[in-house]
Amino acid sequence: MATSLQRISLKAEESGQFAAAVGAQKMLYELLLRRKLDHEAAKASRPGWGYRHGNTRT
Repeated sequence: MATSLQRISLKAEESGQFAAAVGAQKMLYELLLRRKLDHEAAKASRPGWGYRHGNTRT
């Protein structure tokens, strides 16, 4: 799926359809990076980050 989105983005950019190219790049970001970055941000905001759940040091 990522490869096809890259192809769509490239073809759209070459033909001057920049809105479609941006849309394909946004979909690629949503598909690949957003969930990982959201997970890392949620993990970093938890108290006791770096330790097991319920086993925080005082």
